[in-house]
Amino acid sequence: MIPAKKNSIIGSLFAFYHKRLIRKHFYAIHLAGKENLDKIDSALPVIMYANHSNWWDGFMAYYLTNRVMKKDDHLMMDIKQMEKYFFFKYIGVFSVNREVPAEAIRSINYASDLLKDSKKYLWIFPQGDMTPQDRRPLKFFSGITKISEKTDRVNLIPVCFRYEYMMEQRPEVFISIGKPRLYTGKNDSDLTEHLRSNLESQLDRLRDDITAGNLEDFNTIFRGKDSRNKSFD
Repeated sequence: MIPAKKNSIIGSLFAFYHKRLIRKHFYAIHLAGKENLDKIDSALPVIMYANHSNWWDGFMAYYLTNRVMKKDDHLMMDIKQMEKYFFFKYIGVFSVNREVPAEAIRSINYASDLLKDSKKYLWIFPQGDMTPQDRRPLKFFSGITKISEKTDRVNLIPVCFRYEYMMEQRPEVFISIGKPRLYTGKNDSDLTEHLRSNLESQLDRLRDDITAGNLEDFNTIFRGKDSRNKSFD
């Protein structure tokens, strides 16, 4: 297992790099459901679980918690990706190896130890692997349930990412934050399936809203460089 080793200097450098990177590659980021963040029990830690369809998902997670919410966050990443991008450990990323049960348990214990601090936010992509954003049904691993059980009481926040080419040269990102669920260890006999079904429904609503042009609930939280077509206009 590769643990996180947050470093403030490297974190500051990454924040600068991160902003330039998404400004270069995306036209805009839009957010809906920010009001649901006010429903979080601030006395308890938070697990934010999201779909995983894109290499950019971790960058969007970082933007949301660091730039918008300004929270102390960590993110669980597959060991194979972590070995390629080992420097992510300096901004709070740690690894999980699902292929080796003993290593997977180490990561679950590590995550639950992090969440003993009620101010911590943990990102998990329960699908494990990247899959096309419209593939159904979603496949969820049970790690999020095991971490929740070990944490005992925790806020569970569903987050959906969707990437679309609209009327611009570069893609736009739509983020939907769902209503939080307070896990107390007693309120769900099959938590993994509940969370999977909940996120799938939220993803479908997000897709349908964008397709129908129902974007009034979205606020633009980031604007990148103007697309090339703007200069012609």
